[in-house]
Amino acid sequence: MLDTFRSAYDPMLHSWLRFRAHIVPEAGASAVTAVVPDDVSAPRSQYGVWRLLATNNRELARGVALHASPGLALVDAEVLQQGSAALTTHIVRGASSTAHGWLLRREGVAAVMCARWYESAADAAAAARGVRAVLSDAVIVRSVNIGTRSGRRHRHAVVPMDAVG
Repeated sequence: MLDTFRSAYDPMLHSWLRFRAHIVPEAGASAVTAVVPDDVSAPRSQYGVWRLLATNNRELARGVALHASPGLALVDAEVLQQGSAALTTHIVRGASSTAHGWLLRREGVAAVMCARWYESAADAAAAARGVRAVLSDAVIVRSVNIGTRSGRRHRHAVVPMDAVG
């Protein structure tokens, strides 16, 4: 599933960035500047991320990169899917002793991260193995969740990628 954030000021984007900063410290919590156009208030500014969902819509994993468009997020997901066998697992410790996460790296670069904290390192490692196992066969749905002013997501049916960027 592809998600978008309305602008650089979207509260959901900042929540996403804060979580990513815990899992991937080198990415930082304010990495919006890397993809923000000069005019951050422009109505066209939507940023894309991808998420791996289970059949019950539970989020299993997230792409690490914040893309300038949903179309670029789609390309990232496809590339990572094709190279999923080469991803290496790294366990991350959170702020407490019962907070563990995981990160998959491709050639040393952070690529896929957990979507939540796990109580133990073993649980986090098992979740990472599960994601690696299903990522290569996952169906990439070409629809986009569009962020709304309220922070809720509005799911669109199949939207051509060129229509959303």
